[in-house]
Amino acid sequence: MILALDNPPAHLPSHSSTNLLLRTTLPFTDKPVPTLVDSGATNNFIDKSLAALAPQPLRRLPALIPLKLFDRDSTPAGDITHCLETTLTFADGQQQEL
Repeated sequence: MILALDNPPAHLPSHSSTNLLLRTTLPFTDKPVPTLVDSGATNNFIDKSLAALAPQPLRRLPALIPLKLFDRDSTPAGDITHCLETTLTFADGQQQEL
């Protein structure tokens, strides 16, 4: 599991009513990527297999970040181990630095 830069415990509230699936692009993808936007999540997450496509190296975090679901159970993906700085582009052209 990959994450943006800060290291507080991360939670993914999958029962949130604010979940939204959007099509976005990353600088290292040639096609739009389905992206789950959850305004209740504490951080930005990207799957390790997608992050591996980035030309820049992933940076190992100094300490693992446990990722917990809405019920406080651990995820099958495991702890967050690395970070990646990149730009997410939405269909309307707006960008967000991650």
